[in-house]
Amino acid sequence: MQAYKKAIFALALSAFCLGVTEFVMAGVLVDVQKYFNVDAKTAGWLTTLYAIGVVIGAPLITIPLSRFNRHIQLLINLSIFAVANFIIFLSPNFYLTAFARFMAGTQHGVFFVIATLAVTAIAPAHERSRALAVMVTGLTVALVTGVPLGTFVGHFFGFKFIFLLIFVITLLAIFGIFHMMPRDISPSAMSLKSLIPAFSHKNLLKTYVITTCTCGAQFVLYTYIQKLLVDVSGFEVANTAYILLVYGLCAILGNLYGGKLVDKIGAVMSLRIILILQVAVFLSVSFTMYSQILIVINIALIGALSFSTIPALKMMGLSKAKRHANSFIDSAVSINEAAFNVGIALASWLGGFVLAHLGVEFNAVFSALFVLPALLFSVLFAKDKVNFNKLKRKKKA
Repeated sequence: MQAYKKAIFALALSAFCLGVTEFVMAGVLVDVQKYFNVDAKTAGWLTTLYAIGVVIGAPLITIPLSRFNRHIQLLINLSIFAVANFIIFLSPNFYLTAFARFMAGTQHGVFFVIATLAVTAIAPAHERSRALAVMVTGLTVALVTGVPLGTFVGHFFGFKFIFLLIFVITLLAIFGIFHMMPRDISPSAMSLKSLIPAFSHKNLLKTYVITTCTCGAQFVLYTYIQKLLVDVSGFEVANTAYILLVYGLCAILGNLYGGKLVDKIGAVMSLRIILILQVAVFLSVSFTMYSQILIVINIALIGALSFSTIPALKMMGLSKAKRHANSFIDSAVSINEAAFNVGIALASWLGGFVLAHLGVEFNAVFSALFVLPALLFSVLFAKDKVNFNKLKRKKKA
């Protein structure tokens, strides 16, 4: 195995730990309520604070780490993340647990900034998108396994033991990073001042909008997908877990194929194709939701298409940062990473608003509307600067 592939494997394992930590609360929320004797709304803050930590951490916590090389950055980042999860395991207090969740979230955002830049530094140019997809596969595998794993461990051992398990696996990831990640990847120093130009360039702002709307669109529907499946499509609650498993498996395949597509035709062209298909698939839910077979196929397609955009978004964000923010690349990439979770938060809020005022039958329609600004910007304003396959063929010639 090539050296860079071993490093990417270690990063994928790290991404898995982060993903399980993010998604697992959905499976243990009732256990959290009972343990801390709080209501569901209060327990939900453990999810909300993690998301807030991701948004804040990506641009701000990256700054003090930026003076170190990528190898050291990752070791510090994952060590803080591991300690935060160990505190959750030990904590008898809800507020200490909430603080630890927030701290874990800040490291989530930081990790994906550092890992994105590290992968593009160590992978060959013509395989960068595929390498990013492999790294993100850890996150999509966590999407499939996180909630079931948390539910299982929480039921038999208590919810805190899932965070002990995350702590142990994170230690393994740290060991892998220490031994497999190259130690000569230089960073670019960041400061609070560097965040200002990262927000001031119109092309970068358009990139953030594309990331926000592309990443968030599915969550207008996905956040309330179980209600649609039960109330409209007529599934039993127990069966929805299997449908979401299909969704997650298709997300993994879509993510890997999306990386290959970007390497072949470029990030922007890939986005244009996928976003057009996304709009069509979201709108088709209006017709398929009444058929159990068709809605399962529809959800599988949503999973595949939604996660196939991640490599394209990351490569486009990096390309735009290099072109328009060459002296503050890390700042621009960190804001683009934060845009992923801004999109999820906005979309989840919109999904709840649509559910309350129009009904869950309309959530998919608003998913299609949510993605339209990203499609519009990708068609009118964005273009690929470099086609790595063409460069490779020229070098061979």
